[in-house]
Amino acid sequence: MFFKQIHTGTMGNFTYIFGCKDTRMSAVVDPPSDITKVINILKDNNFKLEYIYATHTHFDHIGGIRELKAQTNAKTVVHRLESNVLKNKNIPVDIEVEEGDHMRLGTVIVRIIHTPGHTPGGICLLINNEKLITGDTLFVGDCGRTDLSGGNSKQLYESLEKKIKTLPDNIEVYPGHDYGGESSTIEKEKKSNPALNCKTLAEFEALP
Repeated sequence: MFFKQIHTGTMGNFTYIFGCKDTRMSAVVDPPSDITKVINILKDNNFKLEYIYATHTHFDHIGGIRELKAQTNAKTVVHRLESNVLKNKNIPVDIEVEEGDHMRLGTVIVRIIHTPGHTPGGICLLINNEKLITGDTLFVGDCGRTDLSGGNSKQLYESLEKKIKTLPDNIEVYPGHDYGGESSTIEKEKKSNPALNCKTLAEFEALP
């Protein structure tokens, strides 16, 4: 499997490119407004872009979708609860996903994990049961904000407790922003991330 993390934008964002080395089918997650790096990596590796994923629809995660789709004709993928956000920005939505959906890129299998809280339709992508792209649900040493439009602290707490902490310890974590590091593992985050060590919702909501 090919997997690439790219620093993008001015807010410490990460964009991801992954794909199947056998079929050259690939996907991009959260493309930035300037898609030059993304296009160059796809061309350099002779990849055909099949899917463009949005982990959620905040502006810094969707800026490049329209242009990337125009250049590659890839399918846009977003959780159904946030598809209207893209449509209202004249960004076509091809596939609306939900919890537990699976998508395939050759030998690469992507499992959709719905993790609301930062936004209603936030998703994490579990790739080949090895790598977890967490968007703004989980960062290294922290978690996403819940004080923006659509945020809900109870939902995020439950997403972290029921969806993230229950994953195998060896899963690698790749966040949406470089707020505490480029990557981690579920095991490390369970041990050191305050957001994953709250025994109650009240304790979680009291985090700085």
